[in-house]
Amino acid sequence: MLSVAGPLSLAIVRHFKTGGVIVNEHILTREQTRRHVEILGRWFDFIHLNDLPERINRRNKKPFCLLTFDDGKRSNATVVAPELERLGVPAVFFLVTGSLGSETPFWFDRYDALRTKLGAVPFGLNPKVHKQLPYDLLGERVERACLQYGVDAEMSNDDIRTMTWEEARNLHRSGFSIGAHGVTHAILPREPRAAAFKNISESIAKVSAEIGESCTSFAFPNGNYTAELARHAMHCGARMVMTTEPTWVDQTFPLWRLPRVQLFGIDSRGKMELKTAVAATGRILANPDGTGRIYRAINRLAKRNSRPSRCGSVPGPEEPNAVAENRAMHAR
Repeated sequence: MLSVAGPLSLAIVRHFKTGGVIVNEHILTREQTRRHVEILGRWFDFIHLNDLPERINRRNKKPFCLLTFDDGKRSNATVVAPELERLGVPAVFFLVTGSLGSETPFWFDRYDALRTKLGAVPFGLNPKVHKQLPYDLLGERVERACLQYGVDAEMSNDDIRTMTWEEARNLHRSGFSIGAHGVTHAILPREPRAAAFKNISESIAKVSAEIGESCTSFAFPNGNYTAELARHAMHCGARMVMTTEPTWVDQTFPLWRLPRVQLFGIDSRGKMELKTAVAATGRILANPDGTGRIYRAINRLAKRNSRPSRCGSVPGPEEPNAVAENRAMHAR
């Protein structure tokens, strides 16, 4: 069914829709990388990050596709990037700057290791609840559960460990774009406002220092954002800020909240084609963690949000629009 519906839907959509799609990936094998490029390349022109602002406002025979990879896993540098380079396809790699070269796994990799061993959700970490927790509390609960059950993520696995800064610089020298993804993988609207501001500014500054030129892009961990936080990232030097609102991007989206459609290595051709076709309708779909639909409320409030304070400064008390925005983000 998907094998028919997917390509038919996408064939129709691309004749009427301007803009294109920013694809959000995480880890892929070489075969999956080739397959994703082959499937997406049938319908889209692959573009470089620097070409995005201009392509959003220009109609071509083919819509565009920008590939992005979050978290900075080592396999991005050793598996995905070499295959993309061989195929001549550009991409953006968003790095969690405080984790590069670290021997400490991400909380979500530990969480997956727990679920795999236990065959069930650990107590206190229900998937409907755990992403609502502040970063420090979430990490503490996951680490405590790992100690209790004698399990942890396997750091010898390149899909779990992160790349080093030297590997990130090599990606940059090879023509790939390097963006910031936070100092930690904290879900920023769950954090205290000053801490979230600092997390954004320090990660952008770190990428700039390590690659030797300005970091021009920032992607929100888990995609969760507020307009205030997104505009703060822009004020800190990012020209483009990515969310995971699962729609196409066109001239109706400002550069401070660019939507991305999540694809996964195990997705079939039909699923990938149908997912990108449905995303072109502008309908906000549910993300895997249940977010997505709440972005509509945030977007309505975004127009009324005040400008963020200067990069590096500590913000003052929350204004009414920021409070309303955060309430929308927490709504379920």
